[in-house]
Amino acid sequence: MEQVGKILVVDDEAVIRELLSDILEGEGYSVMTAANGLAALDTLDGNDDFVLLFTDIMMPEMDGIALVREVRRLRPNVIPIVMTGYATIETARAAVKEGAYDYVLKPFSLSEIKLAVNNAFERHRLTNENARLREITELFHISEAIASIRDERALLDFVLRAALERVGAKRGSLMLTTADGQALEVAASIGVPEEAVGTMVRMGTGISGWVAQNIKPLLIEDIGKTPGMAEVSRQLADASFVSVPLERKHPPEEGRTGANNHEPSVLAVLNVNQKQDGTPFTDGDLKALSIVANHAAAAIENVRLIRRIEEAHLATLQSMARLLEAKDPYTHGHSERVRDYAMMAAKALGLSEEDVEVMRLAAALHDIGKVGVSDGVLNKKGPLTDEEWSLVKQHPVIGHEVLSPVGFLTQDHLMLVRWHHERIDGKGYPDGIRGDKLPMLTRIIGVADAYDAMSSSRAYRDALPTETILRELEEYTGTQFDGAVTRLFVDLIRSGQLPGAT
Repeated sequence: MEQVGKILVVDDEAVIRELLSDILEGEGYSVMTAANGLAALDTLDGNDDFVLLFTDIMMPEMDGIALVREVRRLRPNVIPIVMTGYATIETARAAVKEGAYDYVLKPFSLSEIKLAVNNAFERHRLTNENARLREITELFHISEAIASIRDERALLDFVLRAALERVGAKRGSLMLTTADGQALEVAASIGVPEEAVGTMVRMGTGISGWVAQNIKPLLIEDIGKTPGMAEVSRQLADASFVSVPLERKHPPEEGRTGANNHEPSVLAVLNVNQKQDGTPFTDGDLKALSIVANHAAAAIENVRLIRRIEEAHLATLQSMARLLEAKDPYTHGHSERVRDYAMMAAKALGLSEEDVEVMRLAAALHDIGKVGVSDGVLNKKGPLTDEEWSLVKQHPVIGHEVLSPVGFLTQDHLMLVRWHHERIDGKGYPDGIRGDKLPMLTRIIGVADAYDAMSSSRAYRDALPTETILRELEEYTGTQFDGAVTRLFVDLIRSGQLPGAT
C-alpha cells in the first residue's frame, strides 16, 4: 500500500542510498535520494511533500548535523533521522540537540529501519491531527465570538483582528459593499494609514473590486510572478496577500423597504497582507480566512436583521407614544422635544456615545406609561384630586412594565423611563431615589422634561415666560434638579440654543 509523504535519503555512499531506497519503497513509501547535504537542500527547496529525512552524519561538504540544523530551519515539519557508524553519546546528543528525532546505527537491520520509519510517520500523523484540532478549536472560538457580537462596527473590528491573528499577518482591511452595490468602502483597518478608512473602490477595480465582482477568493504568493495581477493590484507594496469575499447567505426579504433583487451578493471583502515572519501566504491561510469570512458574512446579516427588527419594534413603540400625545394638542411632540433637549445636554456634558444612544431611545419613550392612565385624568383642565394624582404618578412604573419585555432595551433604558420623575432630594416618584444614587442620565431627563413642560402651553395654562423658567430652574437647583445640569440648561437657554417661551 502506498504511504502518504515522501522520504529523502542522504548518504555519500551510493550502496547505502540504494539499499535504503529498496527497503522503504518495498514498504510502499515514495523515496528520493541525495549524495550530500547541499544536494539534499536543493531537493527539499520548493517541495513540501517530504515527511522524513534519513541522513548520514559523516559526509563531505556538509555533514549530517549541519544538514539537520538547516532542515529544521527551512522545513520544520520534516522529521530528521540520522545514521552513523561512529555512534557515541556525544554524537547522539549533538544530533538530538539540532532537532534529530531518532538515530540508527550502521550496519542497520531491516527491522530497525522499519521501526524508526513507522515511529516517525506516526509522530507526523499525530502532529498533523493535533494541528488540525488546534485549528478547528481556534476557528470554533472565533465563530462563537463572532456570533455573540450584536454591534456591526464592533463585529467588523473583531473579524479583521481575528483574521490577522489567525494567519499571523500585520496589516489588513475589511471593505463593505455600498448600499447601491457599485463600490466597496474601507470600514475597518489595521496597520494601514488612518486616511485609508472610508476609501472607496469601484466594483471590478483593484484587487478587492475584482474579488467582489467575481465572487472568488484570491491568494497571491508573489505578485511579481503572477501575470496580469500587477496592474490590477494598483502597485501594492506587498508581494503576497489574500483577499476573500464575504458572500450573502440569504436573499433580500421580499416586501422589506429598500430590498430588491439587485442587492449585491457580496457583503464585504476581507484583505490580509504582510505576514509577520515575511513568508508568503499559503493555501492553508486561504482556507482559514475563508472559514472566518463565511462565519462573518452570516453574522453581519444576522446583526442587520436584528437591527431591522429592533427598529421596527421601536417604531411601533414610538408610534404608541405619539398616538398618546396626539390625543392632547398641548402635549403633541413632547417626547421628541424632551429627547432632543436631553441628547443635546448629554453631549454637552461629555457623556459617552453609548449613554447618548441610551438617552435617544429611552427619552422618546419616557411617557409611554401614560397609556395606563385615563384620558379624563391626563387631559383634565382643573386641579387633580389626590386619587387622580396617585394614578398619574404610576405612569413611570407602567412604562417600565410595558417596556420590560422588549429584549433590546437594557436596564439603563428601563430605569431612565422609571426614574424620569425622581428628584435630587429624594421627594420624587415612584421610588424616592435621591442624591448620588440618581444616574446622570436620569438627572438630565428630569430637567429636560420639566423644561419642556414649562416652555409649552397646557390645557390649564399658557407657556411660561423665559425669565420665569430660568427662575424656576435656579430655585429648584439642589432639590428637584441637579446643579450641573441646571446650569447647562440655563446657559443653553440664555445663548438661544434652546427655544425659550416669551
